[in-house]
Amino acid sequence: MFKYIFLFLSLISFSLLAEEMISLKGKLLERGTKNPLKEVSLFVLPQKIKVLTASDGSFDIEGIIKGPCEIIVNHVNYNKLSKLNICDSSKLNLVLYLEKTFSTTFETTVKSKIIKRDDQAHNLTQEEFIHMPGSFGGDPVRAAQNLPGMARTGASAQIVIQGAAPEDTGYAVNGHRVPLIFHFGGLSSVIIPEAVERVEILPSGYGPEYSSAIGGIVGLTTKSPSSERTKGMAYADLLNAGGLIEGPIGKDSKYLIAARYCYIGEVLKAMAKKNESTTLTAAPTYYDLTAIYETKLNSSNSFKTTFFGSRDELSLVFNKVKDPALRGNFYNRTGFFRFIPTLLTDLDNKAKLSNSISFGKDLVLVNIGDQYFDLNSSVVTHRSEFSQELSAKYKYYLGLDNQFSWADVNINLPSVYTIGGVRNPFSTGDQKKINISRFSSTIGAFIRQEIKISESSPWTFLPNFRIDHFTSTNETYLEPRFQLRYKIDESLLLRGSIGRYYQPPKPQELDKYYGNPNIKSPESNHFTVGWNKDFRKGETEGLELTNNYFYKNLKNIVTPDIYTNYSNNGTGKILGGEIQAKYKWNEWTSQLVYTYLDSKRTIPGYGTRSSQYDQPHNLNLIAFLA
Repeated sequence: MFKYIFLFLSLISFSLLAEEMISLKGKLLERGTKNPLKEVSLFVLPQKIKVLTASDGSFDIEGIIKGPCEIIVNHVNYNKLSKLNICDSSKLNLVLYLEKTFSTTFETTVKSKIIKRDDQAHNLTQEEFIHMPGSFGGDPVRAAQNLPGMARTGASAQIVIQGAAPEDTGYAVNGHRVPLIFHFGGLSSVIIPEAVERVEILPSGYGPEYSSAIGGIVGLTTKSPSSERTKGMAYADLLNAGGLIEGPIGKDSKYLIAARYCYIGEVLKAMAKKNESTTLTAAPTYYDLTAIYETKLNSSNSFKTTFFGSRDELSLVFNKVKDPALRGNFYNRTGFFRFIPTLLTDLDNKAKLSNSISFGKDLVLVNIGDQYFDLNSSVVTHRSEFSQELSAKYKYYLGLDNQFSWADVNINLPSVYTIGGVRNPFSTGDQKKINISRFSSTIGAFIRQEIKISESSPWTFLPNFRIDHFTSTNETYLEPRFQLRYKIDESLLLRGSIGRYYQPPKPQELDKYYGNPNIKSPESNHFTVGWNKDFRKGETEGLELTNNYFYKNLKNIVTPDIYTNYSNNGTGKILGGEIQAKYKWNEWTSQLVYTYLDSKRTIPGYGTRSSQYDQPHNLNLIAFLA
């Protein structure tokens, strides 16, 4: 009896030993980006084997019985992956691709809170603005109009920051000033969204790095091209078409090229030809181009070159109007380009130097029958900044910010003002035909300082200063801008700021024929207090609260004058408060933004009234998947 049992057990053991064991080795990557996926579970069925991928996405599965099997990967935010009949032999270079359930071709993934130099700044990354509702297809500036203090003006391309006039807002790309940030109608910014890394809004109380904007600054930062592999995208819809391609060039260089063309004007023209009864035909078109090149020169120096250009055209054809002077065509062309080479130098681990210069042209042409305004301006801007952390208690930024402009203007327009006077109809005003050639410059220097009494002190003092010289008005201004921080703990920050800001008058306001060459620069004094509470405890998910209160005192506002064309008789006051509650959970982001605003303007003889850009109550509630 026992010998039969022994024989049976021996046969079972022999059959088990006869089973061949294999191993599988390889990597798990994200489909499309080819990024390695770490700490992801792989299952081998029906043998119930489980392994986790390493930090580089690699895996090593041993002890698999050769034969029919199934490898399963079921990871959150990714489509389930199943591979059948893969255990027929050992494999050493197996590559598995896991596809995201929702992905964006070009995205910036933020793993931690953005470090902001300026406490007043509001930032949106590409990951946020590309998905945000109300952004007209992911436009960064349109998305930024959902931020605290921002107001919309319908379909206009004008940007209103905390009740200031649109002409009081400055625009910058990679730190250099540009004449505009929107195409006609404000439908899209002048750089394709997929080429933008971040949009930044600097409202009241912003730091010393910028000037010539008493309202605030809107800044775009172009993205760094991909160094992983060459990739691209293209699209076309009823309004426009565009595309982008980026990738590495050799070991230390990379590039990006993007372009977009809006052809809605051509569509409208074609429709108008088929309808002879049309009294007014509007035909807007625009296009823009962006090119970026980056290279690592050595261990301390990197070089980046950015080129971008924009051109808008709008023509209006009046077929049936009563005023003879308006019959014919209206044509408006606006364009500019900038070429910005930048050198970044790491002097050591606590000192950095950046130098950049921008070359460009601004073109504006408005033609209405025999009346026209034609501007051709060459612009050079220069920025340099040296930063150093001397100790844990003191850090400073020392910089130069200069702009030079050579403008040629041809004008043939009527006089059409003024407030309180008899306003000439556009078609009957006395016309003046002149040619103006003018050089103007803004020479600026600034220092930002961060001072702590001790390393453990919750107080940080920021005594910042800026000095500007405007050649257009021959004025030099010292602009102190102080900021203060009090850090109660890692999650709660109190802050305040006070600062003085100037901006030169517009060229037409200084012209001796159409304006007043004796007017001075408008001035604004800003006062802000606020706090930030972060409930996320170092994580990327959770609730953030931001609350700000601001006051702006405006002086020497340029207003039309019946005797001198323009004067500095205007004043103004802006008072407001804003709160933002932002919550992130998994792939979802939601925010509630409320802004209260009281923006007044005073003109002697005409009293005090609400600004045309005053929006007393502004409430935004949005949620999106990113």
